[in-house]
Amino acid sequence: MATAGVGAGAARSEVLIDEKVALERAFPGQQQVERRTVYLTAEQVSRVERAARSRVSSPVVTVFEAHDGTGITGRGVLDTFVVRTMPASVLTVIAPDGRLRMSLVLRFSEPPDYLPREGWLRTFAGRRLDDDLWPGRGVQAVTGATLTVQSLTEAVRRALAIDALVLRSPR
Repeated sequence: MATAGVGAGAARSEVLIDEKVALERAFPGQQQVERRTVYLTAEQVSRVERAARSRVSSPVVTVFEAHDGTGITGRGVLDTFVVRTMPASVLTVIAPDGRLRMSLVLRFSEPPDYLPREGWLRTFAGRRLDDDLWPGRGVQAVTGATLTVQSLTEAVRRALAIDALVLRSPR
């Protein structure tokens, strides 16, 4: 667990999975994982926001690309965002064909009761960015975690849009 902030109003930041463990889980075996920073242009931010129907909090995106010697085996997009009033960080792992492989919550600073169980996150596996990828449609709502479900779904949508429109796009 890590603590962020200073003084009496300091907020607790719960680290659920550290980055190294998350990357080993996301890209198992002998894959080489390269971390890079992508700087989205204003046009790219606009296109991603339209496709994801969600605001991009920063044009600076951390991306992990896994290679096995023959090509890219997957990408991970790290997203940090505010759920209610506190931050969360999610690593969204995407297969080369653009389908979601998994999502891992690395950090969650809201009360733990607001975080859906890990099994809920597994329901995203195999999904693409489409109109059913919303709570109440193709994404199951979770009582008591409405804002978290919405925030996590939007993070997945942003990651899928970044992958499709920026990382895999020819332009």
